[in-house]
Formats: sequence, structure tokens, C-alpha cells
Amino acid sequence: MHAFTTYPVSQNRFAASCRELQAGSLCSPEREPDFARDDDVLHRELISRGESSSISRVLKFLGKYREAGLLLLRASVGLIFILICAPVLLSGEHRWWQFGSAMRVFNFHSHLDWWGFLGALAGCIGGIFMMLGFAFRIGILLAFLVALVNAIAVAHHEHGLYSIIIPIEAVIVLICLSFIGPGKYSVDKS
Repeated sequence: MHAFTTYPVSQNRFAASCRELQAGSLCSPEREPDFARDDDVLHRELISRGESSSISRVLKFLGKYREAGLLLLRASVGLIFILICAPVLLSGEHRWWQFGSAMRVFNFHSHLDWWGFLGALAGCIGGIFMMLGFAFRIGILLAFLVALVNAIAVAHHEHGLYSIIIPIEAVIVLICLSFIGPGKYSVDKS
């Protein structure tokens, strides 16, 4: 089956082009046209005619589930903090010392194992609170402190924009979540 038989707009254009060329044998329906006629042109025609009803339907459908989207965002960010901080919390003093060494940026050079333990504990508790929506803004604050220390430490040690984008992005997402709140699907709201 030819592409222009499935699209009525293409068939009309094909017929108009045949009349313009006045070459009946070259423009038969069995033969593909020689000039450039593809789906890309058809899509541009449909968009220019203003047929965006399917786009508005998709946006309305997604608008109905904004609370589910917020739940997915909240749960995934909380899970990321748990997956990063829980292995540190369970690994012992050496790993705590490595995690707490980010505090050297703030001139804390002793008890780095305790700083690492507290940071990993804050990240895990903050992730759990975010996932559940229980004491949501306290959980955000705990995770925010861990992410902020990480972003400052990375910015201090690494030079260049690309190495600090992800820690800064984590901080920005946490700030935005603190403004948005936990949403309808949370322990606090039920």
C-alpha cells in the first residue's frame, strides 16, 4: 500500500502536483512520485492547520495524574538518597570517615567518622521521610543538608562546570520539592 493512499492530504497534493506537471503517465497512483513528499511534510501541514487536539488530550490526561507524578518524583528522589547513604551507614568507620571527609571544606578536621555517620543517617532518614511523605519537609531538610555539603565539597575540589552540575541539580530539586510539598498521596495527608 502506498503512503499517499493512507493520508488523504497527500493524495490531494499528489493530484494537484500531477495537474501542474501535466504528465499523466509519470503520476499514476501505482507509481511513487519523483518529487520530495514524505511524512515530515505531512506533519508540518497538520501542525500548521492547528490540529493539536491530540496534544491537548495528552496534556489533559497527564494533568489528571499530577499527584501521581509528584509521588513518583518524591519516591524516586528518596530512594536515590537511601541507595547512596545506606551502604555508607552499614559499612563501618572507614566508610563513615570517607563520607565525612567532605566536612574538611568547612575546616572540620577531626571526628570525620562521626560526621560521615551523621550525614549517612540524615540522608537515609530524609529519604525514608520523603518516600512516605511523613514529616516531609524535615526529610527534605535532612537530605538537603547532605546534598548541600556534597555540592560545596565537589565545587571546592573539582574545577569545571560539568562536575558540579549533578550535585547542584540535586540541591535545586530538593528546594523545589520543599515548596511543592508532599502532595495528596502521603502519610501526612491521609
